[in-house]
Amino acid sequence: MFSRSQLRDNIVVGMLATALIVFPVSACGKSEAVPQVQPPLSSSKFDDHDYLEVAALFQEAGFTNVKMEPIPDLVLGWLVEDGEVEEISIGGDTEFTTGERFDPSVPVIIRYHTFPEDASPSPMPEGSATASPLPATVSPTPMTVSPSVSPVPKAPQTTGPAPTTTTATLTAENNEDLAVLLMLKDPFDPSVASFAATYKNQVIEFDGCVVAVAQHGSTKTRFDYLLSAGDYDPDSASGPSFQFSDINYYDFRFPSETAPESVPVGANLHFVAKVGQYDPATGLFQLDPIATTVR
Repeated sequence: MFSRSQLRDNIVVGMLATALIVFPVSACGKSEAVPQVQPPLSSSKFDDHDYLEVAALFQEAGFTNVKMEPIPDLVLGWLVEDGEVEEISIGGDTEFTTGERFDPSVPVIIRYHTFPEDASPSPMPEGSATASPLPATVSPTPMTVSPSVSPVPKAPQTTGPAPTTTTATLTAENNEDLAVLLMLKDPFDPSVASFAATYKNQVIEFDGCVVAVAQHGSTKTRFDYLLSAGDYDPDSASGPSFQFSDINYYDFRFPSETAPESVPVGANLHFVAKVGQYDPATGLFQLDPIATTVR
């Protein structure tokens, strides 16, 4: 049986074999002369996100003209969840990256799936198929919805159970499974796969650290970050081998007032992320970053 540090080293070596480069990523210099804003995520990274969460992220990034457009196409039993984002356009363009810059007032339209009027217990206002301004009370904190803004209610159960959605962020304090997961010493423990399957697409929050950084494929601006729970220790690690794959500096979404200049190996951070896939062959547990702060 390999020790935890040996397992971690094997994963790091595997990442380096394809990347060949391990180094911290520096944030691009800020230009005070350009009063423009950048998208919080690339267009390809918004899949499966809730529309209120996405709206809050764009507001936090500085966009001032965010609108929401419902697509009333859901029926009971579909795997698509009520409120799930289908498409985002910035100034009419549905393909964008975090490196692009826009005027803060450019129209941002978030199109999302929901139930039609005859399938929802709370009818939508007439003309809801057109874009509507974002309520000013949406909280700018990712995955947090202001009490005064309510998502479109779920349709009542009729012919069978409808998909359920847990909106609360999971922490070690409110979820025993996560608390146990973060204390594991073996990233290949069967409980990791069980957790990934049980809580897929839900949001977790925990203290962690960066244990390795590798260039993603042949790209020069995107990277794979290997993460561990708790404080950084070069000789040991806790929890699964979490990974942020194919991201750049801005995908961490640090608060602008406390954003670090780089994200090096050994950085102790606080993560809010969405549960992704677990690979039992490599031990890598994918997460999608939602918000990150320095500890």
